[in-house]
Amino acid sequence: MSGDNSDKKCLIFDFDGLILDTETSEVQIWRELYTQAGLTFDLKAHLKVIGSDIPHAIHPAQPLANREGETRTFEQIRRDFHQTAYNRAEKLAAMEGVAELINRAKANGYLIAVGSSSAFNWVHTHLTRLGLIDRLDTLVTLENVEKAKPAPDIFLKVLENLGVPAKNALIFEDSENGVLAAHRAGIRVIAIPNSTTLHMDFSLATAVLPSLAQFDPDLYFL
Repeated sequence: MSGDNSDKKCLIFDFDGLILDTETSEVQIWRELYTQAGLTFDLKAHLKVIGSDIPHAIHPAQPLANREGETRTFEQIRRDFHQTAYNRAEKLAAMEGVAELINRAKANGYLIAVGSSSAFNWVHTHLTRLGLIDRLDTLVTLENVEKAKPAPDIFLKVLENLGVPAKNALIFEDSENGVLAAHRAGIRVIAIPNSTTLHMDFSLATAVLPSLAQFDPDLYFL
């Protein structure tokens, strides 16, 4: 992005679970698949990887594929899950207050960014569907960095793209991994938990709020 933005203020939004509550929907899908297989979904283990792209984590499809008598391969189960998740996500609206905050902040001169550990096509497709893609000054996803959250790379890349110092930025996150990434990037973060991430540790966050409805970013900048 050209121009001097060193004095501008920037709001950085996570995507999954913050703009679109795909996380709660995906947990429900896994629970359904596990119940059909006569297994119990390990939500506690799943919560540890929400908001990140941890390569060594056990994928939820693996215990299903390993089940005695299972005829589907790991790849088939994962593919079926992603198709179901995509179909359900297409029907989801933006979370409370998000679109209003983005539009209001944009009108007031804020730079707007999305920083997500998800794939570009997933994020871009839904932001386009929600009518938000044209409001962004930059979009950083998994493909743009070496390490996903909880590493700080995604948020540091946002700052680099916009030419904004960390002190002029504020991040919105719904997961513990996202809050940790923001902290490691030296950027203040507001936690907005969803029903899936509600009981995570957000002690590193500047504040924890139930939603972004009526949120006033001016209160966080001098």
